[in-house]
Amino acid sequence: MQRLGAFGPPLVLALTLAIWASFLVSARAAVGQSFGPIEVGLMRFGTAAILFAPVLLRHGILPRGQNWLDVVLIAFIGGFVFVLLLVGGLSFAPVADSGIFAPSMLPVWVAGMSAVFLAEKFSRARLLGLGLIVFGALAVGGYEAIIQAEDGRWRGHLLFLGASGCWAAYTVRFRARALPVVPAAAMMVFWSALAFLVAGLVKGMDFSGIPPQTLALQILLQGVFSGFLATFTYLFCVQHFGAARTAAFGALVPVLAALGAWVFLAEPIGIFKTIGILVVCTGVALASGALFQGRSQ
Repeated sequence: MQRLGAFGPPLVLALTLAIWASFLVSARAAVGQSFGPIEVGLMRFGTAAILFAPVLLRHGILPRGQNWLDVVLIAFIGGFVFVLLLVGGLSFAPVADSGIFAPSMLPVWVAGMSAVFLAEKFSRARLLGLGLIVFGALAVGGYEAIIQAEDGRWRGHLLFLGASGCWAAYTVRFRARALPVVPAAAMMVFWSALAFLVAGLVKGMDFSGIPPQTLALQILLQGVFSGFLATFTYLFCVQHFGAARTAAFGALVPVLAALGAWVFLAEPIGIFKTIGILVVCTGVALASGALFQGRSQ
């Protein structure tokens, strides 16, 4: 990626955001095709573990410099539990909501964990941005919870928030430990795949009745792009831009995910979601300091 020069990191970031958005849309489609969290997790991390096999053979399943707490926070929490909560939430709420409550809330979680565990300080602009994020996300969630309470969408919102917290935990852990990108990515997908395999053997898994072309498409989207490629590119972005700035760019994910759901899944985007997305995007930009060039993150 260094050969791409100055355009390399922005291109990697743009690719990561596109994959994030496509994962939300494809995961929602998978739920609609009778895939559960275990099946999605196996497609995502099992495929990625196979593709990372050369790295695992070289560095091992616990690379030098990593410990079992890294496995728990990065692989189990950031991989296994994250997918369980996110895919579980998609059973109750649409893709547009997942974009609001998962990637858009990531900077709030990252900021809180960084303050507690890394003793980071925040400017007024960043605090204002965090407030806007919470306001925008909860405004949309509160409206849906009241108007569509019978649908149980609030359950999905809570699961999305939990998934975002898991995402933040592994992001902050990776940044704090300054782990090498490729071995850390390989370690994450291996242990996540193993956890989903054990869960599948205990709880059961069912890929029968799924048309081969549908299964192949989901393996491509979930495994090759989300599990393999995006795991690597995301950690690269955290290493290059920092956790706060990378989380900030996640503000674009709700827009991409909502548009993708509108185009491919016919999910409507109402005025309240539109306002919420705009407020959250503004808040994330402020919270990260992305609007103020030259200031440290």
